[in-house]
Amino acid sequence: MILLAQGKRGKALENLIDYTNDIYARKGLARIDKVPTPWNVRYNPRKRINVAFPEKKGTVDYVGVSKGKSIAFDAKSTKIKTSFPLKNIHEHQVKYLQDHQEQGGISFIIVEFESLQELYLLTFNQLYSWWVDSFRGGRKSIPYQYFKDNCNLIKSGSGVAADYLSCI
Repeated sequence: MILLAQGKRGKALENLIDYTNDIYARKGLARIDKVPTPWNVRYNPRKRINVAFPEKKGTVDYVGVSKGKSIAFDAKSTKIKTSFPLKNIHEHQVKYLQDHQEQGGISFIIVEFESLQELYLLTFNQLYSWWVDSFRGGRKSIPYQYFKDNCNLIKSGSGVAADYLSCI
């Protein structure tokens, strides 16, 4: 049995962001890199993978720099049309984004509503407000309408597939 965290969920979004980051790099607009997750792999006696799992909690999906500003963000995808579940974000990710922002960096989450084919940029401050409220008995998800009313819709532009830099 092989255990892989979440399978290929969000792989299309990751590929889109990787492609976008490659274009940013070629245009000299930013250097944003995917942060690899270290994996612990256990083999059975026949040298086949038996179990694979992350060695430790990662940071966030992407880190880099644009115009002298440090950027850190995570990318999340949901098939739900009406809201984004906060359980998709882990405490260590919120902590990393918070520490990064407190050091003067730009921290955010890119949220994909997969079935609607829409991407939104949720700033760290917006995320943190919902995150804290959820532990005080508030909603455990962010309504889709909040994204429409308060977040930047990430569009293609200037030859960039998902031009998230234009939102920051």
